[in-house]
Amino acid sequence: MSDISFKSPVGVNGIGRIGKLLVWILSARKEQEQIVISTGREIGKSLEDLATYMSYDSTYGTYEKFLFGFQCDHKIEIKGDNIYLNGMKLVWINDPKCRVPGSIPWAEHGVEVVFETTGKMTDPTVNDDNALRGHLNHSKKVILTAPFKIKNKGTPMPEDAVTVVGGVNMDKYDGAKHRVISNASCTTNCCAPPIKALVDHFGDRFISYSLTTVHASTNSQAVLDTLPKTGDKDTRKRRSILNNIIPTTTGAANAVIEVIPEIREIGIGSQASALRVPTNTASIVIMDVSVIGEYDNLYVHDIFKKYSEKYPGVMKYSTQQLVSSDIIGNTYSTIYDSLFTHHRTSKRGDQYYTMFDLNFWYDNEFGYVNSMMRLYDTITGR
Repeated sequence: MSDISFKSPVGVNGIGRIGKLLVWILSARKEQEQIVISTGREIGKSLEDLATYMSYDSTYGTYEKFLFGFQCDHKIEIKGDNIYLNGMKLVWINDPKCRVPGSIPWAEHGVEVVFETTGKMTDPTVNDDNALRGHLNHSKKVILTAPFKIKNKGTPMPEDAVTVVGGVNMDKYDGAKHRVISNASCTTNCCAPPIKALVDHFGDRFISYSLTTVHASTNSQAVLDTLPKTGDKDTRKRRSILNNIIPTTTGAANAVIEVIPEIREIGIGSQASALRVPTNTASIVIMDVSVIGEYDNLYVHDIFKKYSEKYPGVMKYSTQQLVSSDIIGNTYSTIYDSLFTHHRTSKRGDQYYTMFDLNFWYDNEFGYVNSMMRLYDTITGR
């Protein structure tokens, strides 16, 4: 039994790509009386500017059409000093005195759970008002929409902090103990479920995997070439995303091992890399897997078909010839492209080895937000 009510107002800190879509989904579900947001800075010149931002989206289209279809009246409107989405009140905390997490008066509005979506506060070990834990001054729990990043290497993870991924280790969440929860990254939510399926099936016959995420652009990248900032390690992100494929890093390799400790226990080799491409959203993980034994495509199809049946909201088994635009607006964490699976079996001595080339699609924005809602439902016992 959770001590958090799913009917309590939800807090959202930061209204960027993820924060905005969270507000959209919460208003569509309409389970709370209000959503409370903090933007941490001034926005435009009026409440109308925020309403316009919430109404239109260059990736998904208008709020009404995307969530409710062409013929609908679930519009965004301003009444008095508040915005209403689908009839649901949006409370905007924008007092300059409330622009650090520890000063945001969440409890005054009945908020018990806060989504931290800015991507700027990711260290669960720091205890001050201008940090992730600052939200706990006035709320019961905070959900980080990014992986944890501990700045002081060697500092242990606090006992009240946990990273969970749907279809992988959601059972590790303990409502009585955990107050700071990471939903990991969109890429981790895509690749961890199939890796977990393979670990569970093959065990120590699973030799290694190497993954590359071909990832849509994000606001961390430059529109046009710019000078690197002081201390930049990845200067390629300062090159224009409009007309480049940009190699970069991903934290998915470490995050997957964190939520699937059997990888380290068994001794499965792993590595990960990333390419950013000039699309708005929808990404794909290309995964090369080596296992001991002789297997064909049908064998591995069956593994993912059973896994998708076990976790129907997390993984979709696809038999369609997909391209990235087909993934936009999809709610799954990971979509197995069964038609694009390849394999080759080799023999060394008396031992057979099979290498599979596997592909998993994901909407790195809307799909990820839906994974957070599944986490929120677990936390609230819904």
